[in-house]
Amino acid sequence: MPPGTPAHQGDPGECRNRGGKVRMSTSRVVRAAVAGLVAVLVLLTAAAPGLAHVRTSDGWSRLRSDGDRVGYELGLEYEILARAIGMGMAAIEAPDDGARRAELEEHHDLIETYLTDRVRVFVDEVECTMTLDGSDVRQLPATDATAEDVPYAVLDLSYDCHGATSGRYLVDYSVFSGAGSDAVVDDHTTTVDYDLGGERGRIVLDGGHPRFSTGEQSLGDSALRSAGLGAGRVLTGLDHALFVAALAVGAAGLGRLARAVGAFAVTNSAGLLAAVAGWVSPPDQVLGPLVALSVVYVAATNVVGPESRWRLPVVAAAGLLHGLAFAGELRFADDLGWDLVTSYAGFNLGIEVGAAALAAGLFALVTVARRYAWFSLAHVVAAAATVVTGLAWFVHRLL
Repeated sequence: MPPGTPAHQGDPGECRNRGGKVRMSTSRVVRAAVAGLVAVLVLLTAAAPGLAHVRTSDGWSRLRSDGDRVGYELGLEYEILARAIGMGMAAIEAPDDGARRAELEEHHDLIETYLTDRVRVFVDEVECTMTLDGSDVRQLPATDATAEDVPYAVLDLSYDCHGATSGRYLVDYSVFSGAGSDAVVDDHTTTVDYDLGGERGRIVLDGGHPRFSTGEQSLGDSALRSAGLGAGRVLTGLDHALFVAALAVGAAGLGRLARAVGAFAVTNSAGLLAAVAGWVSPPDQVLGPLVALSVVYVAATNVVGPESRWRLPVVAAAGLLHGLAFAGELRFADDLGWDLVTSYAGFNLGIEVGAAALAAGLFALVTVARRYAWFSLAHVVAAAATVVTGLAWFVHRLL
């Protein structure tokens, strides 16, 4: 290197190459950034229509307990409700509040059926029975989210909690949720104002938080109340009562009656447990007709073959059907725990005690009546009437 030449100087071409590499690397970075920005803009543009159609719906719930009843005022957007349950375009496009009220009244049964499985109230794990008492339409004032007044359907629900005046209340709310035909909005919330069993508060329910509970459960009171419900179901449910009565009337002796009632109790308990625990859930369209046929079988064999070797197995199978039917008539919460076990045990005990008391009482009366000449004719007439009734139930439930 000649004297005086700077140490950092080198081949001019090498410097140019190095500069070109730097410029080339910078150009690639710029092009990559621009391409990424374009891709993001394209994705946002494609997603915009979907984002624009995200729709939410707000409502309100007002619950008040009064003795063994709970009053529930439910407010839902009228149009969303009409679309969710299929009230038809005439209802959806109703021009004024008067027309909307008329549509709500016309579709009363449809609304009640829809809400029965979506607005549920339990006391000590036993579901209260819901009734839609009436409906109205209310205009809510415009807000930042709405350009004009929004019509709301105001539904008055009444819950009969089977004699429970206190206990632990559970509210399960699933309106406009799920993937079914009623999922016409992306999200629905309801603001709950409650006064249940003396406990007051406010809470918001939505798809991610569909339930809340208040109060405390007394296990002893719950078991006693459930036992009373079970006894009431077997004594006042005509198909169950007729089945037990037919067992008592057709029994040739106390030992045979005890075996029949015992077999019925064991399988009835098993069927009830299987349904309450959620292991099986037979449709009512199948279960109802089969229960009716069990009544027909026992009444008919009382006359033509009370000593049949098939009678006890059929009675046991019938007990399973009746147990499943009991669970459908009085639904329980799906939270498996000691509260549910207590309610199930009390309810089942009430069924068995009620059935045993009914069978024992009727057997005593029949034992006395057998001493009289008219008993044979009365027995045949009673069996025939029971068979006809059971067949009528079977046809009605089947159709």
